[in-house]
Amino acid sequence: MVYDSGSKLLKCAIADELGNVIAINSYEPEVLSSENGLQREWNYGNYWDKLVELTKTTIKLAKINPKEIEYISASSIRPSCVFADEDNNAVYIGASFELLGFDYAEEIEDEFYEATGKTFYESTGHFPSFLFIPARYRYFQEEKDSDNRIEQITQYLPLESWILVKFGGELHTNFSSAAESGFLDLTTKFWHPAWEDILDLPEFFLPWPVFSGEIIGMVDEKSQKEIGLSPDTKLVSGFPDTHAALLGCQNIEPTNITAVLGTTTPVQTIIEQLIIPEEEQIWAGLFMIKNLSNNYYLETNTGMTGQILKWAANLFYADENNTLTENFKLLDQAYKEYDEFEAHATLSEIDNSRVYSLLGPAPLSNTQLKMAPGIFTFQSPGGVEEIKTHKNSFITAVFDNIQFAVTKNIEIAKQIADLKNPQISIVGGAARNPVLVQRFSDLLNIPINTSKNFESTIQGMLTLCDIAAGGIESLEDLQKRNQDLNSVKNFTPRESMLKKLEKRYQNWLELFNRYY
Repeated sequence: MVYDSGSKLLKCAIADELGNVIAINSYEPEVLSSENGLQREWNYGNYWDKLVELTKTTIKLAKINPKEIEYISASSIRPSCVFADEDNNAVYIGASFELLGFDYAEEIEDEFYEATGKTFYESTGHFPSFLFIPARYRYFQEEKDSDNRIEQITQYLPLESWILVKFGGELHTNFSSAAESGFLDLTTKFWHPAWEDILDLPEFFLPWPVFSGEIIGMVDEKSQKEIGLSPDTKLVSGFPDTHAALLGCQNIEPTNITAVLGTTTPVQTIIEQLIIPEEEQIWAGLFMIKNLSNNYYLETNTGMTGQILKWAANLFYADENNTLTENFKLLDQAYKEYDEFEAHATLSEIDNSRVYSLLGPAPLSNTQLKMAPGIFTFQSPGGVEEIKTHKNSFITAVFDNIQFAVTKNIEIAKQIADLKNPQISIVGGAARNPVLVQRFSDLLNIPINTSKNFESTIQGMLTLCDIAAGGIESLEDLQKRNQDLNSVKNFTPRESMLKKLEKRYQNWLELFNRYY
């Protein structure tokens, strides 16, 4: 049984011994927001109770005896954060896109540099500092007159580690999540001691890091009684959600590049040696799995992507009186129809129907100092040529914006890591659309891997359970497992589409450079 705490939903999934998911369920945790929108936290008062309810419902859907569950693991969005009291009860759970501590990040970054001679970026591989956990802790220290929770806080845990601790696991974090916190120094792979003095941290505030896939305890009596779990159920150290998605599609070897098309789209490249460029353009972190990986990653981020598709579904089919799911199907169908037209059309015919867009997704999005206005651009219908612009053209432009921004990030990653022929995978929610994955293969002119199970993060967590069970002790074991499960799908390029998409891509880059 595994949990995936994403940007909006908490999912619970149960699989059989072969890794086949037999039940999956989710709920949307309540977000408590401040008036200015900077503070976004999950309702820590009921989060665990709701998780228990979700667990019981999922077990019922699976039609199993809960005592049959042998392993439990979890993942969560980066950089997740729970501040807990001495009894492991949550005092604060940071939600996605949390900016608590925004006003204090710069001052503690200056203090860190004065104490260490290193910038926050040089130590952690991440920026900007206001997104990360040190700034949130300083907020509670400084705002105790209006929010006195600092009196209860004794420890920090990533959300997935806290879930496992609540089940009865030992206090811990996995190395990869630790590297997402802002507290860990990438060169030493351990907590930077300067933070203890800068923030006057409580003793044992920072948990001990372990490899993802390590067994960190058994479920406690309370969980046995409340959920019906066996005392022999083992708890397995988890992973950040994007990292788990890479594991789920088997793209974890050095020189592998994976784009995870979710709410946002990080493009992650696995590397053997740490790379932190002088200019703050990319993220860097740890990618560490028991038996499989003791590496780093570098990341070029594309920004909001999944939300753009939701916006498009609601825009183009607002009058259909459909559910969002039905509108997504119509969006996908329109994209497929345009792709079929483009595959058989001449370049001139395509030119007369082309639409380009800038709607948010961008290369190196976290370095962009401005956001261009939402733009669709196309040939004027008042020209001499007969223009055949159709709604499908506009819908394809939305998908193109995502594909082309991700493609540029892949090219940037290849350049920084000095890679020649990387294996590239496209996974995540938007990868459910086979046309989009196919067009990545067409444009890059190489085979592209994706996961047949579109819940790649959950598949990655199930793999961690197999590691803990002793079934995966090497990359060869992982490859055999995925081959047996038939879990990885391959797309090969269509030769007829290369020039058509290459021209489209170059025109989009010109448009992007004009406005950014």
